[in-house]
Amino acid sequence: MKRADVVTVRNLFSGSSRYRCGPARPGFVWGPDQVAQLIVDLENAARDSHDEEDVPEEALYLGVVTVSPPKSGVYTIVDGQQRFIVLAMFLAFARDRALTNKERNRLDRMLVRRGFGRHPEPRFRLTPEDHAWFAHFILPPGATRRLPATAPLGSPRELLLAARFMEHCFSGYKPEQLRSVVDFLLHHTALVRSLTQPQAPAEVAQAFQEAIAAQAQAAQAAQQASAASPIRTPASKPTRPVVTSQPQTAPQPEPAPSFSMPVWNDVPADRYRVAAE
Repeated sequence: MKRADVVTVRNLFSGSSRYRCGPARPGFVWGPDQVAQLIVDLENAARDSHDEEDVPEEALYLGVVTVSPPKSGVYTIVDGQQRFIVLAMFLAFARDRALTNKERNRLDRMLVRRGFGRHPEPRFRLTPEDHAWFAHFILPPGATRRLPATAPLGSPRELLLAARFMEHCFSGYKPEQLRSVVDFLLHHTALVRSLTQPQAPAEVAQAFQEAIAAQAQAAQAAQQASAASPIRTPASKPTRPVVTSQPQTAPQPEPAPSFSMPVWNDVPADRYRVAAE
């Protein structure tokens, strides 16, 4: 059973929502060409929206993201973590290049959940092998302006390549272009968030117990039916007639059939092709 709703990127990274990659999910594996395709789609949609008087709220869809039911506001990502990482990285680069403190703080709150009396908590946590690098070079304010020239020992190469490509893209944005793309991303870009509904452990145990009980009842019924059936005495075997020995004669060959069998050579040439196929 699945439930799905359409959410904008602004609503996806707001409120108490946090996202975690599943334990069995791979790390970031997208290459620069896949990252470029998502950014190009975003730039083209933002540019085309300038020619429209009334831009719909969901003007660009980025596909379906499948998550598990939230526990204390935390979703576990089943499918779609590559897009999540690219979107979070884009927001971090936009935050570090925003012109006003208000805009920087707004974007930073979408990446890190902050509040009085609690420690900052990332809204999106990658797999363990990727999150250490992401938390050091992407999440902190101003971190994307201090990217390492080479990948540190043990760091994920794909994340550094994506960050380098995004750094190149942002170097070509003018302030008004960056503001337009970020506004379109937050307010007019959406994803379909599909919620899986796994079977509860109590339901699994109950179904297992019911299956065992049904199997035991079937075995008991078969045993009772076998015990209630009357005992049958074996019938006497019929005596075989005595056959006197006769002189053995050579077996006669079977007569040939009266009809003629079709010959393969009589099949037309076009049938050979069909038979071979």
